[in-house]
Amino acid sequence: MYEVFNVGKTILLDGKPLSLVTPAGVEGWIEKGIPHSYRYDQVRDPLDGKMKYRCLYEKHGADVPFVLVNDPDDGDGRVILFDEQPDQSPVFNQRG
Repeated sequence: MYEVFNVGKTILLDGKPLSLVTPAGVEGWIEKGIPHSYRYDQVRDPLDGKMKYRCLYEKHGADVPFVLVNDPDDGDGRVILFDEQPDQSPVFNQRG
């Protein structure tokens, strides 16, 4: 079972630090020319128990990776999960 803890500005997921970023946040990095990269890893969806993929970003100068989440103002703020591993970044105008 995944445990999420908020420690200051850092989110710990199973003891590993993660920060959160929305698609708009990634677009902001792109617009500002901030170097970043992305990768996918598999996690178990807590709602249906199936294995799915999440997108993790690493931003130049940040100490912890970022997990892609829905915007809490427009959606549920949850981690964005994919049934199959996408071939590209979920932020389509990505240059990273």
